[in-house]
Order: sequence, then C-alpha cells, then structure tokens
Amino acid sequence: MTLPRRLGAVGATGTLVSIMIGSGIFRVASVVARDVPSPTGFMLVWITGGLLAVAGALSFGELAAMFPATGGRYVYLREGVSPVVAFTYAWAHTFFLRPVAVGAGALVFASYLGSLVPRLAAHERASAAAIVLLLGAVNYRSVWFSAAIGTVTGAAKALALAGFAIVILVATPAASPTGAPPASGISAHAFGLALVTVMWTYSGWGSTTYITGEVRRGERVMPLVLMGGVSGCALLFVLVNLAYLHALPIAAIATSKAVAADAAGWAFGPAGRGLIAALVVVATLGSLNGTVLASPRMSFALGQDTPRLGWLANIHRRYQTPHVAITVTCLLGVVGVLSHTFEQLADAYILGAWPFYILCVIGLFRLRRRRPDLARPFHTPGYPIVPAVFLLAAAAMLVNAAVAQPRDAIVGSGLILLGVPVFYFLTIHRSTAAAEPPAD
Repeated sequence: MTLPRRLGAVGATGTLVSIMIGSGIFRVASVVARDVPSPTGFMLVWITGGLLAVAGALSFGELAAMFPATGGRYVYLREGVSPVVAFTYAWAHTFFLRPVAVGAGALVFASYLGSLVPRLAAHERASAAAIVLLLGAVNYRSVWFSAAIGTVTGAAKALALAGFAIVILVATPAASPTGAPPASGISAHAFGLALVTVMWTYSGWGSTTYITGEVRRGERVMPLVLMGGVSGCALLFVLVNLAYLHALPIAAIATSKAVAADAAGWAFGPAGRGLIAALVVVATLGSLNGTVLASPRMSFALGQDTPRLGWLANIHRRYQTPHVAITVTCLLGVVGVLSHTFEQLADAYILGAWPFYILCVIGLFRLRRRRPDLARPFHTPGYPIVPAVFLLAAAAMLVNAAVAQPRDAIVGSGLILLGVPVFYFLTIHRSTAAAEPPAD
C-alpha cells in the first residue's frame, strides 16, 4: 500500500518553512556568540550556514525529482549508495535521531510557554511531553489538517520574524557596546563548532523530502519547494541575526538565555518580550508539527522494504496515515524530552544526521555516473561545483565537531552502526525463511 498524494505545492512549502523556522533561530545565537565572540565572525557563521543549506537543498532537488517517493533520504541512500547504508540511516532516524529532534523542539516550546503561563514554568518537561503527544494525535488523524497547520504557522512566523527584524534595524538606534571587547581574530576551530550549532537551525529542509510521495507531481514540485523555501529561510535567518546584533552587543548575546526576547525587550519594552515569547511558542509549535508530520514517513518507507518491520508501514484504514510510525516517533520523542537538555539533543542530532546528508550527495554523483538514463525533471544548478562545495564544507564541519566532542561522536556513531548487524540479521532471517521448503 502507498500513501495517497493529498498535498500540493502550498502544503509542501508550508511544511518546509514551518519545520525550518523552529526553535533554532530563537535559541542558538547565544551559543554561536560564545564560540565566535566577534560581530563579523558571528554573521559569517550564519551566512556560511545559509549557503551550505542552499547548496544541499539544490542537490536534494535533483534526488527528489528522480525519486518522488515517500521516505526522502532513505530512498536516496538506497538508490544512490546501498541498501545497508539506507537501512542504517532509517534505523538511526527512527529510534534515535528523530526522537532527539522532537525532544529538543518540545523543550524550547515548553520553556517559552512557561514564560507566558507562569504556572507551567515549573512543569517544563511535562508540558513538552504533552505537546508531543497532542501533535501526534493531530497527525494520526489527518495529513491534510497537519499540513494546513504548518502552512498557517509557517506564514505567520515568517512574516512576524521579518517584521521584527526590519523594525529593529530601521526604527531603533544601535545598542552601545558593553562588557568585554569583541575578539579580533576568528578561530577556524571555534568557527566550525559554531557552524554545527547553526546547522541545527538550517537542517529542517532535509526532513521535507520525506513527504514527497504524498505531494502531487512531486518530481516537479519538490525541487522548487526546496530551492525557494531554503533560500527564503536563509535570508530571513541572516536578517534576524543582524537585528540581534543591532539591538544587543555581542557580549550580551553570548550571555543571553533568550536572545530574541532580550532584543525585543530592548527595542519595544516589556510588551516586546511578551510578543516574542508568543512568537516562539507559535514557531516551535509549527516546527514540531512539521517534524511529526514528515519524520514518520521515513519509518514508513523502512517498513515497506523490511518485512520484519512491516508494522511500521501500516496505514490507518480510515485516516490513510502511517499511524504506527507516528505513534513510535511521538513515544520516543517523549523519552528524549524526559532524559536530555536542549543543547545535548541538538548536538547529538547534528553529529548523527549530517553524515547521511553527505552520503546522499555522494549518491547524487554516483547516480549521474551509473544511471544516466534516469529521468531528471530537475538538474542541480552549478553541478558538480555546488554539490562538491556542500560535501567539502559539511565534511569539514563534522570532523571539527567530532574532534571537539569525541564522546558524543563515538556514542552517536555506535548507536547508528548498531543498524548494520540488525540489517544483516533481518536479511539472513528473510533469506533463510524463503529457502526453507514448505511444510507438508
């Protein structure tokens, strides 16, 4: 069975924007400023991250056009690299990476909700778990309704963020420098660490490819969605961070626990802080909803290809949604909420997920060489330079992060590589079962 194609370009774009404009743009600027305490270096990190995301999205656009199926990166890895690599990624995504992303976003949502509703401030983890389960129920019921939520919240927060940044940049005076003077040099090592954090903010575009199999004319629509949506979000993120620097000295950004609220408070007074808190709640709600919509589709595709995990590919008879995969994602997301902090979850996600972004783009090169006959309604602009730049920059970023955080890299790699023996066990089991003669 396959999932029906119920989404159009608007729904797909709304999902991408809603996922990308999540917790990162409100949370990670302070981490970046601590790693790179220079206004110039701070902005270079955000610009570099945006260019890297656009290069990756253009590369993925060609893959989505070739394989307009449910599962996104899983399908690209299966077709462009190997089934075992695809299985390993889907295994890690289902049982480790995606629950980590869901948990991190839910914790930011609960933190800002507590600032709006003080009674909930002491129950942050409970609030985070509750929103994960609520959005799971929404997505269990209807893919169309979930996409509509993403479209509305995506448009609302994009317009609100743009307005916030423009008003600060145009209508308010620049803040006076305070605290220690900014560092004059930019360490390549520190720049790389900051880039890892920034890519948490930019990384949502990859998840949108999971729903390609439910998008009408996905082979033509998804490349445009990726190209336009990622470029627009990258420009918005750069604009917002310019506004942060306009409102706050770099030293204040580095020590802020809520940089967007602090910038709004400086520009608009106490009312501004409340408005930003409300915007963050809407933004993280929409991003979480998009994640819960898209992510189970990877698990669904894994279940379709793996008979022993076929229960992940169950489709609800009435709602036509992958209800089992949705349930698994949300329950494991609650586990992430209850056991880790935002920073731990964000770093773990980047270190675990980005090697597979790299492998997908390697698969793009392999497919160009080995399967030139495949229909390609969209070709990556600037090929092979654009995907090559993405590969080199992403690889350098990950090596730098692994050197700085060896424990996280080793633990994350170990959890991911557990998928290799699982794959061969399931393959051997299936082959053996198929070879056995039928019982008399």
